[in-house]
Amino acid sequence: MNDVVNLIGAARAAISTWRSAASRSFIQGPLRMSLRRPLARLFMTPVLVWACSLALAANKDLSREKIVDLDHLTEVSPGVHVIEDKDHVVLVPNVTLITGKDAVLVVDTGLGTESARRVLQTAERLAKGKRLYLTTTHFHPEHGFGAHVFKGKATLIYNRAQRDELLKKGPAYRRLFSERLGVAEALKDMRFVLPDIVYEREAEIDLGGRVVRLSHHQPAHTLGDQVVSVPAQGVVILGDLLETKSFPIFPWFPEIEDTDVDPVNWREILQAVERTQPKVVIPGHGPVGTARDLTEAVRHMDTVRDEVTKRCSSGQDLASIQKDLTPLLRAQHPDWELQDWIANEILVYHTRLCGSASELGLFDKVARE
Repeated sequence: MNDVVNLIGAARAAISTWRSAASRSFIQGPLRMSLRRPLARLFMTPVLVWACSLALAANKDLSREKIVDLDHLTEVSPGVHVIEDKDHVVLVPNVTLITGKDAVLVVDTGLGTESARRVLQTAERLAKGKRLYLTTTHFHPEHGFGAHVFKGKATLIYNRAQRDELLKKGPAYRRLFSERLGVAEALKDMRFVLPDIVYEREAEIDLGGRVVRLSHHQPAHTLGDQVVSVPAQGVVILGDLLETKSFPIFPWFPEIEDTDVDPVNWREILQAVERTQPKVVIPGHGPVGTARDLTEAVRHMDTVRDEVTKRCSSGQDLASIQKDLTPLLRAQHPDWELQDWIANEILVYHTRLCGSASELGLFDKVARE
């Protein structure tokens, strides 16, 4: 019982910490550019579970376990290599390196200095003296908090929304990951750096015989999600817009002023990519997939949207919807990872489709029990 009390106290401390957390216009050379509130506290049951796990993790620094594994480097299409997250290791993303005759583009850095250093060394080996570019699928720490390692050695390219979101939310996410996810060592000498080139909606990079398209659509997983593709080869890189064999990650964190996730736009982006019939789909986390993974993700999001809408119309409150719908979704995909995120997904759909989330006070209720 004392362990439970201590765990709940640690969770309270985690939530308290969250509450306290506070271009260029023209592009030359091979890059071508075309311009085209906090609402309420998040539902406390998933937060309690997550905060407890964070509190436990905080007792040990896990940074060495979160370094990208270069043994997982594989060529998934001609000139397209992925350092693959085959085993769904938390905080270890897929990192993609695209090689042309004149340059190499790196997509995402891994979490912190050591992962980024290994990625850079791999890129330099593939480049053999060619020019280097770096871009990130979105601003979250495991995807872009190694960009400082590349600064001055590669040309950094972000869309404007992603750059602005990094500047606004980056420090709070750094604190959250360092203090509550047990990776302070990975981020201790990380520093925020600005991109060398900023684009608005769409850009292309000619790497020399291999053209890469960068696209920013609209708010989804984050405000600045970027879809990176090699259209001629049917390769698409989605970051956390897709996790293969996994429930989606809905970052809804009022305590650090991040409630911008938009599932309606998110679903539209996935369906638009699905219509291009890609051959190789590289997710943010999990094994490299195919267009079928996009189809499954869209179908899942449609299910959640329809079920939440129906249950709201019948008068169910958020807590009841989460209680009834969570096991149904788990049963549909019993082999999917990240089941703890289902409640957050339902919360976001409820907020967007049925009005703002209610103040449920469930943290104190669970603590008393």
